Amino acid sequence: MFFDTPSGRLTVLAIAIVMSFPAGGFSQDPSGRPTDPKGKKPPIRKSGPQPVTVMLTVLTEPPGSEVYLNGEQKGVTNSEGKVQFDKLALGHYSIEVRKDGYRPMLKGFDAGTEAPTLVFKLEPKLDDSVKEFNSLVADGKLAGPDKPNAFELVEQLATKYPDRPEVAQMRTALSAKLIETASPIILQTAINYRGVTRDQMVHALDSATNALALKKDDARIQAQAAYLRGVVALREWQVAGAASQAKAEGGGQGDVNGSVAGPAAARAEFENALKLDDSFAAARYQLGVVLLASADAPGAEAALIKTTQQEPQWGSGHTALGLALYGQGKFADAIPAFQRAVALEPGSAAAIAGLGLARVMKGEKDGSKDIDRAMKVDPSSALPHLNLAIVYSQSRNKKDWSRSEDEFKKAISMNPQNIEFQNSLAERLLAEVQKRKR
Repeated sequence: MFFDTPSGRLTVLAIAIVMSFPAGGFSQDPSGRPTDPKGKKPPIRKSGPQPVTVMLTVLTEPPGSEVYLNGEQKGVTNSEGKVQFDKLALGHYSIEVRKDGYRPMLKGFDAGTEAPTLVFKLEPKLDDSVKEFNSLVADGKLAGPDKPNAFELVEQLATKYPDRPEVAQMRTALSAKLIETASPIILQTAINYRGVTRDQMVHALDSATNALALKKDDARIQAQAAYLRGVVALREWQVAGAASQAKAEGGGQGDVNGSVAGPAAARAEFENALKLDDSFAAARYQLGVVLLASADAPGAEAALIKTTQQEPQWGSGHTALGLALYGQGKFADAIPAFQRAVALEPGSAAAIAGLGLARVMKGEKDGSKDIDRAMKVDPSSALPHLNLAIVYSQSRNKKDWSRSEDEFKKAISMNPQNIEFQNSLAERLLAEVQKRKR
């Protein structure tokens, strides 16, 4: 046969070789996939374990803060204060957050298998604000009308940073400084009331009010503010009475007893001050003064006795006590009170004139010499003229009644603001003398 010949076997072998190649010229590997025509096999993908990573979320307050990982800036938090870092390899990291105007914050972080969230609340840098505050205080610019002033600065900082210890320290320091400026006025209104102007009282009240705004729970400052409201109310009552008197004398309508009901508002403030601070001698003294003006001499005596026990060196307290005793007809008891006041304040016309009047009423006729001495000690005081007018009014000699009339008029003219006494009282006594002369 043909296939058994040598040439036939070669022909069959050639056919078999040709038929073993596909039409495209590629062969297949044992899995059936085509092989590279150049004889290269496709890469084999490894299916081994992949490295573990975590996602880190950083939240900052305030927003817009820069975030550093191991000292290298990696991002900035968005408007909500948030930034995320994907595929963070396991290990230890140093996370720092920075923002201008704030103190940077650094935290250590060990990346584990969970996706953590780190929260950063940056503290503001208040060094410049503290420096400005100290400068304003040193310059005496504690509150308005000066601008800028320490009070406005602290209020602004307290609104922005209510929990900052620096702000709390500034509030405390400024409150103390403000009340420190009011304290001398408080003392002067107790020992030299006549020498303090209404403007000084109002300025001190403003300082105390601002101090109280900074330390609302301070009972002592509350008492001082109440006291200053009281002395302002008392002064306004006195001035209103003087204005009403002047209006009546000018032919207009007016109440010679004053255009206001009385010192009730002042009394309420002084009593409130004592409720807050029972050791407040100035408030007790002024309460005694108001009670005297309200014709409550026994109540005034009780308040003023305690005042002189608290502040035995205040001549004003002993003088007021003498007046309270005199108002009850206790002339013998009033004399030592006035004597003590004169010993403490030899230049007090009120104390010397009060001593003279009490002595005259007790029957010591040369007591009028003390009143004359009071006029020389303080020629600007109206009180000695009032007391001398009262002495002359007690005389049976009609010539003394004319002298009394002249002294009453002089006393009233020298007391235009009702500071030393209520002119309405002097007016009533003058009317009685004039009626007797007819």
